[in-house]
Amino acid sequence: MMKRNDNGDFCILYVEPDDDKTSLLQAIVDQKKPVVIMLADQARLFQRPEEFVELKHVKRQRDLTIIFVIPGGGRVTRMANRNGFPAYASMEALVQALASGPLARQHVLSRAPAAEQASQPAAFSPRKTVPLVSEVEIPVPEMRSVSSPKRTAQLTPPTLPPLTPPTLPPLAPSQAARGPIARFPLALVVLLILALAIAGLGSSLMLFHTLPDMAAAPAQAVGHIAFLSSEQVSENSSQGIDDQVLIELNNIPAPASQKSYYAWLLSDNNQADTRVIALGPVSVNGGHIRALYKGDKQHTNLLQIASRFLLTEEDAQVPPVAPSPDQSTWRYYGEFSQNPINIPDNVNHYSYLDHLRHLLAADPTLDQLELPGGLNNWFYQNTSKVLEWSSSTRGPWEDSKDVEYVRRMAVRILDYLDGLSFVAQDVPPGTPVLVNARLASIGLLEVAGPTQDPPSYMDHIVSHLNGLLQSPGATATLHKQAGDIVSVLDNVKAWLTQVRHDAQLLVKMSDDQLRQPGTLSLLNDMLDNATHAFVGQVDPATGKVRGGETWIHTQMQQLATLDILPYVAGKSHIQMIPDMRHATALQSAQKR
Repeated sequence: MMKRNDNGDFCILYVEPDDDKTSLLQAIVDQKKPVVIMLADQARLFQRPEEFVELKHVKRQRDLTIIFVIPGGGRVTRMANRNGFPAYASMEALVQALASGPLARQHVLSRAPAAEQASQPAAFSPRKTVPLVSEVEIPVPEMRSVSSPKRTAQLTPPTLPPLTPPTLPPLAPSQAARGPIARFPLALVVLLILALAIAGLGSSLMLFHTLPDMAAAPAQAVGHIAFLSSEQVSENSSQGIDDQVLIELNNIPAPASQKSYYAWLLSDNNQADTRVIALGPVSVNGGHIRALYKGDKQHTNLLQIASRFLLTEEDAQVPPVAPSPDQSTWRYYGEFSQNPINIPDNVNHYSYLDHLRHLLAADPTLDQLELPGGLNNWFYQNTSKVLEWSSSTRGPWEDSKDVEYVRRMAVRILDYLDGLSFVAQDVPPGTPVLVNARLASIGLLEVAGPTQDPPSYMDHIVSHLNGLLQSPGATATLHKQAGDIVSVLDNVKAWLTQVRHDAQLLVKMSDDQLRQPGTLSLLNDMLDNATHAFVGQVDPATGKVRGGETWIHTQMQQLATLDILPYVAGKSHIQMIPDMRHATALQSAQKR
C-alpha cells in the first residue's frame, strides 16, 4: 500500500518505484487537504507528459492543491511546472517556502539574472510555449507606429452578480475536480496553485450528407463533453488549446451483442460537407462512459474545427472510419448553437458558437494581427509577461542600481498594458520598441476611452461573455459563470491599473531619482500588484482568495462544455451515401 502521512494540514504521499497510477489517483481524490507528492529517485510514475495532464484534470475537478517534491529536478520538474504544478527539490525547500509567506511571493522575490531578456520565474510557471521562431523579444529598435484594425464589436459590460466560488459536479477517480479552501494557512498554498494551475487526431473524412435537425429534446441530458487544453501552446498557432476532449456520460445502457459505442466530433452543421474526427470506441462501466481523447501529435485546436458530438452504436468487429448514415445507429448527440443571436446590435450576426470560438479558439481581430488562439490565451500570456518583467527588476536594482534596466522593464510593461497603438502617451517621444510588436499590438487595459480601437483584451472578453448571455437558452449556470469571470476581471483591472501607475512613475524618473532608496518601495508595489493580477490575493480579513488571471483562464476554459442528449431523429431529409467504411477497413486488413 502506498505510504502516506496525513498529519497536519497536508497529506504527504510517498511514491515508490513499484507504486501504480490507479492507487495514487485513488489516494488523491479521497483528500480534502493539500497533497504533497514525493517522488522516489527511481519512481516509474510521472515520467511521461500525459501522466501530468491526467493529474491536472483531477486537480481541477476536485479543486485540490497538489505540490511535488522531486529530488534532482531536471526533466520531471520541468514537466510538472509545464502542467501547472509547483515542484521543490526537497521537503526542506517546501517548508522554507511555506514559512516565508505565500508560496508565490517566495519565488517572485528571487533575483533574476541581470540579462536583457529576463528568464521566466520558476514559481509562476506560466504555460510553456513551443516557439516556432526565436523567443528573443529585443528586435532591432523601431519607432512606434502600429496600425489599428477595425473593432469587431461595441462593448457593453453586463451587470452581473458578485463572485462566488463555482460548484462543479463530482467525478470518478480517473478524471477528477476542485472546491474552495477557506482556512488562512491553506489559502496561501491555494495562491500558488492558482498561479500554476492553469497526447492523435482521429480519422478526418468528408461525409456527403448532413445530420438531421433534433426533434423535441429530452428534458434530461445524459452528461457532457468538455474541450480541454494540453497547454502545449505556441505563439504562432492555436495548437495546444482545446486539443483534447473529455467525455462523461451517465445512465448509458450496455451496447448490444457484437456492438460497440463510437464517439465522433463533427464540423458545423451549416457546412456542405461534414468533417468527421474519430474519437474512437468508448466502453460502458456500470452505466457510465468516461473517456479522454488526448488529441493528435500536432495538438490541433478541435473547437476551431468542430462544434458537434455524436455517439453511434456499430459493429465491434470492424471499427467504422466514419459514422454510419443509418440513423438507427445514432444514440447520443449535442451541438453548440450556430444560429445568429437575434438582437439589434448583433451587426456581425454572431452565434453562441462564434462568441465561444472568439474567446477560446480564434478571434477575427486577433487573426488580423497574427495572434492565433483566441482571447483567453493571449490575455493569460500577456499578463504573465507583465509579472515576469515586474519580478525581474529588483535584482539588478539591488545589485548595481542598474537604472537603465529598470527603465527598460517599465517600458515593456507599459507596452503590454497599453498596447503599442496607445503607449506613446506614457513613454518619452522616440522610445524604441523593445518587445515583439505583434505580441504587444493589443493592450491589456482600456487606456483611450470606451471607443479604443483595437479594444483591450479585458473589454473584448467582456463583450463576448455578454454575447454568450444574450443567446437563446443561456442557462442560469452560464450566467453565474460569466458573472464570476467579470467580477474577477474587475480585480485584475484594478491591480494592473496600479502596475501601470508605478511603471509610469519609473519611466518619468531621472537616473538620480531611480537610485534613491524609495525606488525599492515602488518596485515592490509594482511587483505585488502584478503578482495579485496574475495569481490573486489572500484577503487577510477573511482568509479567502480574490481570484486573478489564472482563475479566469481556467474558468473560461470550462465554458467549452457541451450537454449531450439522447438522439431523436428529426424530419429533415438525409442524402444517403454508399457505405464504403467497412469495405475500406477490409481492404486495409487484406493489404496487411
